[in-house]
Amino acid sequence: MLTMSEAPPVRGRRFTVEKGLPVLWCVGAFFLVAVPVGGLVWRSLQIGDTGVLGLGNYSAALAEPGIIEAIFNSLWIGLATTAGALLIAVPFAFFVSRTDMPARKFFRSVAVLTFAAPGFIAAMGWILLLGPRNGLLNQYVLTPLGLPAFNIFGPQGIVLVLSFFLYPLIFLPVTDALDNMDSRLEEAAASLGAGRWHTLRRIVLPLILPPVFSGSLLVFISAFVIFGPVALLGGPVGFQTIPTAMLQLMSFPPRIEYAAVLALPVLVVLGGLLVLQRRLYGRRRYTTVGGKPGQQRRIQLGRWRWLAFLGGFAVIMISVVLPFGVLLLTSFRKAIGLPLSWDNLVLFDNYRALFDQPEIMLSFWNSLWISVVATVGSIVFAVLAAWLVSRARSRFTGVIQPAMLAPLAFPGAILGIAMIIAFSGQPFWIGGTVAIMLLAYLIRVVPQSFTYIHAGFAQLGGETEEAARSLGASWSETMRRVTVPLLRGPILSVAVLNFVLLFRELDISIFLYTGTNSVAPVVLYNLAAESRFQLMGALSVVVLAVNLGIVLLARRFLGVKLSH
Repeated sequence: MLTMSEAPPVRGRRFTVEKGLPVLWCVGAFFLVAVPVGGLVWRSLQIGDTGVLGLGNYSAALAEPGIIEAIFNSLWIGLATTAGALLIAVPFAFFVSRTDMPARKFFRSVAVLTFAAPGFIAAMGWILLLGPRNGLLNQYVLTPLGLPAFNIFGPQGIVLVLSFFLYPLIFLPVTDALDNMDSRLEEAAASLGAGRWHTLRRIVLPLILPPVFSGSLLVFISAFVIFGPVALLGGPVGFQTIPTAMLQLMSFPPRIEYAAVLALPVLVVLGGLLVLQRRLYGRRRYTTVGGKPGQQRRIQLGRWRWLAFLGGFAVIMISVVLPFGVLLLTSFRKAIGLPLSWDNLVLFDNYRALFDQPEIMLSFWNSLWISVVATVGSIVFAVLAAWLVSRARSRFTGVIQPAMLAPLAFPGAILGIAMIIAFSGQPFWIGGTVAIMLLAYLIRVVPQSFTYIHAGFAQLGGETEEAARSLGASWSETMRRVTVPLLRGPILSVAVLNFVLLFRELDISIFLYTGTNSVAPVVLYNLAAESRFQLMGALSVVVLAVNLGIVLLARRFLGVKLSH
């Protein structure tokens, strides 16, 4: 504890340390934002290896076979997935928040936990369920009932999987809006004779439009640039979107300048959409009359409440239980081609085979330590940036927040391309190493680290820190003993979120993978591509167990809540 008897502050040294903090942040921002973006722009303009700059790469890239089709496919996959997610999320959110449907808390919790389950693993599960040859639902449900088998491969399967994987991006903010909406306008409308449907259409729906629009925009952006599910479900039938076309351009012979050409317009468009989303959603207000929000009375569904429960149960079954349950089952099967029977089940053989392969275990441990180090690094950088924005007076303050949020516009595929261009060659020469994977992971989670910690600073008064400084504590001691402990909640929350996202990160990893820097998601993808489904199922279970275990332990013992 600091006392008045401690040495007085050394004013000059404290000033020097604090004066150097903006410079330290600028150096970090240069490597994390400016270098990748600058490298991407430069490479898109560089004609071959001549050093000549021009726009020739743009016309040449668009003339490549399949590129225009891939752009169109990305667009309509994004739109179709957004429509599907809306049809799932908005009614589900209304029933969970505003009715007496059973198991409402359970449904909300499972939607949050969906973030721990990566989309490409869900796609693997649906291949095992609805694959045209050995899909379990086709074999044991649809065919015996005389129904046509469903082929999960192709755009229809991609939209199905993505809709049920991404619906929480709409469901969670809409549920939050409905929870915090003051119901007195609805009561006033009812007292004036408005029916339930009229009130819903004229009052409730307009009030939830901001989170609906914001969530829909995030769903569209995610589906537009996602790699894993598209590669697994579209690859066998030749269906490509922008990220898969980029990976093909990176194969031998690599045409990285064409990949950069594809990346830049996407980067600009997504950046603009994210700015629009933040402006609209960042100012949301759901309480339209005075008083305390969240006072609404739940709608009594009567005999329909169990029908609503079945609808919610179906959403959970399709989004979580079926795809991940079949992966668990597959991890205990001897062979995929044999009938599902007791003779075709084993207990630990597939897990033993998994742990007996050094390259798989190395990739698993790489994922663990890279995710932890990147999480810690992003939090340290975010604490510095948030302190500069909230506490310091610097000429850099106005650019810190936009720079920290800029990586939001980097989809995994584009960030991977940018990292290869910027850091693989001179002067860094870290291409093909775990260092480039670590740096890319750190960039990936900087925006959410800053968002959480900046919000934490906004809720803290500066008086305690000022008192510590007046008693002689240095800046670093004040941060270590006062500020960081007060930010424990936001730091723990974003640490868990970051680890969960990074431990299952495929979109960046697949572009940076060279065989010497393997991580668990890339191994999972390769196992699926090689049809080694038993090992894939076992490794999927291990990855999901780690992520879900981290989330549940953090919620149970640390009180961490993952915000949407």
